[in-house]
Amino acid sequence: MPPSTDPHREDVPQASRRLSVRGQSRVWIRLLRPTHWVKNALLGVPLITAQAWTEAAALRAVGLALVAFSLVASATYIFNDLVDLAFDQAHTAKRARPIASGDVGRGAALALGLVLLGLGLILAWLQSAAFAVVTGLYVLLTTLYTQYAKRVALLDVLVLAALWTVRLWAGAVVIGVELSVWLLSFSAFLFLSLSILKRCAELIAFAGPVDALLPGRGYQVRDLASLQSFGIGTAVVSVLVLALFVDSHSAAMHYPHPERLWLICPAIWFWLARLWLETSRGQMHYDPVVFSVRDRASWLIAVLVMTSWGAALVPI
Repeated sequence: MPPSTDPHREDVPQASRRLSVRGQSRVWIRLLRPTHWVKNALLGVPLITAQAWTEAAALRAVGLALVAFSLVASATYIFNDLVDLAFDQAHTAKRARPIASGDVGRGAALALGLVLLGLGLILAWLQSAAFAVVTGLYVLLTTLYTQYAKRVALLDVLVLAALWTVRLWAGAVVIGVELSVWLLSFSAFLFLSLSILKRCAELIAFAGPVDALLPGRGYQVRDLASLQSFGIGTAVVSVLVLALFVDSHSAAMHYPHPERLWLICPAIWFWLARLWLETSRGQMHYDPVVFSVRDRASWLIAVLVMTSWGAALVPI
């Protein structure tokens, strides 16, 4: 019987795993998960909601903050992959990750993660002490998630939602504005729904008995129906908060035509409903952000949302 050529097997000779220079570069780039940097665009949301995009200092501050957060985020992804190595190797999709597949050694990955973390924190401190504190809080929450929370049912999705919200907070701190209760409420429910959706996608892809725990997580397959109910309900609440904001005094104070923001409500509802429908069909990537970045419909919805928001700002 011919020897296996599976690159993920430990008994494959090291020489057979050697990659071209171009291939090695791609592996190291994948290790950083640059597609996940799109999450850091949330740092720019306070800049937009505060309508401070004409201020050069604010734009520069947000730009540097994006770089700092991307460096720190990539470091935490590497640390997470190191901790989850055994679970990733057993996962149908995650086993192709650079560390799990053996394309990047654990020592080299750890060294790179520490360098990225140090650079990110230094850049954050150069921005301001307050921004450095928020960035440090993000690292602490990520560490809590990696070491403990991800294995506790429901606590894991709460921490994930908090990590999304910390990005908004960081964006507000770096330009010196306060987050509105409306934005915090909408984002909290939205991010919680997306976090629950992530777990549902993993449960659907998990081929195990109903009483088996999802590897490295605190959920059984039988929990899927309950999680879907929680996630869809939370998504609906996020759209409700958005609708209430459109009809609020706060919207009237900041937008010449707040009624034009109504178009955002069905757009966000359609996007969330579509994500949940794709998940129930088993067609969702294990990360909804990665799915959305690659999804044309999501981009069209984003254009509609931005167009409606811009129309609300036009004074005529």
